[in-house]
Amino acid sequence: MASRHQDLPVILHNDKRGLLTVEDDKLDVLQLSKDGRPPKRLLSCPLRNFLFAKLAASSTSSPDKLGDNRRLDLHSLGGSGGLKNDTSSLKLVKLHVLVEPVNAPEAEEWVETIMSSSYRGIKRSKRVLLLVNPVGGKGKAKSIVHDTVLPILQSAGCQVDLRETTHRLHAEEIAASVELKYDVIATASGDGLVYEVLNGLASRPDARKALKIPIAPIPTGSANAVCTNLFGVKDTFNIPLATLNIIKGQILPIDLCSVLLLPSLTRRFCFLSTALGLMVDLDIGTENLRWMGDTRFMYGFIKGIATMKTCKAKIQLNVVEDDKVSMARKARDKVRERKGSKILGAGINPLVNKMNGINIAEESVEGNNSVVITDHETTSVGSQDGEQQPSKVTNGNGTTTRKDDYVPDHGPIPESKPLQPDPNWVTLDTSGASSGSAPKRSSVGSLRSNRTMTLENGHSSEIQQVPKSGQWVDGEGMLYFYAGMMPWVARDLMQWPVSISGDGLIDVVVQSVVPRMMMANAITGAEKGEAYWMDCQHYYKVSEFIVQNLDKAGQPIFTIDGESFQWDEFHVQVHPRIANLQSLNGGFYVSDFLQKHDDKV
Repeated sequence: MASRHQDLPVILHNDKRGLLTVEDDKLDVLQLSKDGRPPKRLLSCPLRNFLFAKLAASSTSSPDKLGDNRRLDLHSLGGSGGLKNDTSSLKLVKLHVLVEPVNAPEAEEWVETIMSSSYRGIKRSKRVLLLVNPVGGKGKAKSIVHDTVLPILQSAGCQVDLRETTHRLHAEEIAASVELKYDVIATASGDGLVYEVLNGLASRPDARKALKIPIAPIPTGSANAVCTNLFGVKDTFNIPLATLNIIKGQILPIDLCSVLLLPSLTRRFCFLSTALGLMVDLDIGTENLRWMGDTRFMYGFIKGIATMKTCKAKIQLNVVEDDKVSMARKARDKVRERKGSKILGAGINPLVNKMNGINIAEESVEGNNSVVITDHETTSVGSQDGEQQPSKVTNGNGTTTRKDDYVPDHGPIPESKPLQPDPNWVTLDTSGASSGSAPKRSSVGSLRSNRTMTLENGHSSEIQQVPKSGQWVDGEGMLYFYAGMMPWVARDLMQWPVSISGDGLIDVVVQSVVPRMMMANAITGAEKGEAYWMDCQHYYKVSEFIVQNLDKAGQPIFTIDGESFQWDEFHVQVHPRIANLQSLNGGFYVSDFLQKHDDKV
């Protein structure tokens, strides 16, 4: 729905006549001429970037130098000549104009119109918990927050509770005990602070309620994958845009994974990735190079392919799909579903809108009895009143609960237990040891697609077909194992290009050992996800998996969201759509990979 066209005559700062006009979801500030020439445009601002309008109260006692005129304050993010899709030079703009008494009633209506159009469906004056890691990345977070972030938030009328972290896991401690009175938790750091906040919220006895509070990252660390996935490669470090997301972001449900470490039974929660091999070395091995920003990861990658150190593990996957063409087609279909949903004002949430009417299976506290929500349920922030409820709920036993009787689950996340694989799971042997027998294909394709049953003399017999190209061969050397839930892991690496937010699945890549030159050449298209089509990059969508360490001395650590852990074995399972980020358009940034037409799809 387009914003209503409404004009308001004003007096500009230079005492000249002006006109404020709202049309086609854009605010224009025009300076009128006395000689009939076309008006001069002083400011053009998409309503998505408009922050605040306030008309001063009328003075009925002592008149001041403004006489009976009333001051109108307008705050927005401007720049780029008003180009709607150019966010590269956004900056805070404060404009003050005067409204004459004859136009005062119209001005009051105009202010409400522009605020309603700008914050369509979004709460105004949000309560923000802003966590700042002053030593993250290049150590500039504190100055960035005070110079850029806070002025924008305050100009939008936000109430900000700023806290600086002082030690490792401090943000997790805060999130585990903080009062749930905030509309959004903002993190000024890298992905590490997001990891800490999510683990703190997930550890609470009221975890399901706490995790409804969305997280909005501000990119001041060296690893900022969340911002790349939200804003795209070019706007990863766009501080004003990230701040606007705090103010006007839509709820974006995301999956979390529980990672259970054996034998200690320690559980951590993962929102981005788990890694073995080269991807661990390029991250943890370059900690001393944080001054390089995210460029250190490219340095680590080049160093890793020079050494070509293999990773030895036993990997068991509960595979849902491994057909690359099919996975790419489904991901691109999701993008086409979202196209046509025009983003207006603060933005319409096309992802949630498309989920309306779809049954979503959620975990219950008991673990096995699923709850299916029919019609639709709007995810609400923990601090907002009047939590919206579904029209009816279908329980795991088939019974239906009326909306009036529905009680939201605000309890803890159920305890994780070691997974028990069944014969349908896929097992990958990445020991790198050669076998005297013929290679054994371990892809789900070989387990399900490459066996056919035929009738012969009234009896069934199994025929092993020729394996498909690109399937894993037991005994192959593995360069790295990488499991993730967002397309980009860094600006220069779209590791999981067909990842779909909130689909309840983990995208797993197992990279086999290949000649160094092949890995070096793959760098060129890594940002665009082109390595996805390489046969040596085995790609699976899984719902859970187990990894066992076959070389504890040579590979003592793995990483969860970039945080290192010593390990013998770990079990990973998905908690669908249990946490929330904020996104300006209700989804992740759509890559060229998902928009282009490919002969393979």
